[in-house]
Amino acid sequence: MQLITALLAITYLITSSAIAYLLFSKFTWRGRAYWVLIGVGFMLLAVILQAIVQGIPTLIIVFTHVSEAPTNPGSIIGFVQGFVKSNIYWLAIYMGLIAGVFQETFRYLAVKDREFKASLYIGYGFAVIDIAFTVISALSSLFITMPMEFNVQQYVAAVSIVGLVLQPVISFTFHPGASLIIRRYQSVGRGFLGLLLMILAHTYIDSFTWYLDNAVALNLIGPGLVVPLSSVFFATVTAISALILATGLRVDGGLRSFT
Repeated sequence: MQLITALLAITYLITSSAIAYLLFSKFTWRGRAYWVLIGVGFMLLAVILQAIVQGIPTLIIVFTHVSEAPTNPGSIIGFVQGFVKSNIYWLAIYMGLIAGVFQETFRYLAVKDREFKASLYIGYGFAVIDIAFTVISALSSLFITMPMEFNVQQYVAAVSIVGLVLQPVISFTFHPGASLIIRRYQSVGRGFLGLLLMILAHTYIDSFTWYLDNAVALNLIGPGLVVPLSSVFFATVTAISALILATGLRVDGGLRSFT
């Protein structure tokens, strides 16, 4: 059953990625493959560096207690979990901010001095990596399960389905839209303002995501909060992403709205 669910999820993600590309080609501009590849390349560089910096707090905890590993290997895991539990809000902001800084900075570099329609497809390339990580997550769920209470599992399963359905919608609106917005700000000499705005939006999305994932995994929130918090997350993130794409695609009045 788990295998079938994972295969259906992967099929949906791949199909939605193709549909998004076709919709962009039909209703905006026709893309070029190398624009997408530019986005993929810059996004990969961003997430690699992002992961290294995001892992610093954990590494500090591990090195601080490494002397205890030979006699009690489980103690390090306990220390890390305790650190996350007691600092979950600060860590959520840190994780989200690092993701925002690295991904939006590399986006800034990727779209700089390129034509506007290229920016849309560079953003699509960024989104493709987002979807690729979701595919990897779906595959890993076949081998890794998180221990949690049964009543919490039921809520998490329902929320996970909603999240899976919305993931392509969010990825293929936020990333292309953010790329267009940054490029438009660059064109009027205010590129760093556009970068800052997208970092803030990205930080909100990733911080909220990281908090929910870890708060549920560590049983910090009960079933009564999983659905309300997830509903707020999905509603706000979907709205922000849609607004960013709509703003990026807006051509009425040209660039005057950014001056």
